Amino acid sequence: VVVPDRVGCCGVAGDRIFFFPELNESALSELRDGLPAGCRSGYSSSRACEIGLSLQSGLPYQSIAYLVDRCTTRKG
Repeated sequence: VVVPDRVGCCGVAGDRIFFFPELNESALSELRDGLPAGCRSGYSSSRACEIGLSLQSGLPYQSIAYLVDRCTTRKG
């Protein structure tokens, strides 16, 4: 699990990303640089945050429920 330094909030604020995208851009301006090389995906507990994080990181973010499912599903 990686929580990038200097990134505390995605700045989406619910539906505000659709009206004020600059809030998200500013809040996550250091996100890409804070992710380690090889990072391929991200998870969030908020759908609105997933949208903002995906836009600013260039990585697919999805619900933490998908990670729980992936880690608890038996293989084979």
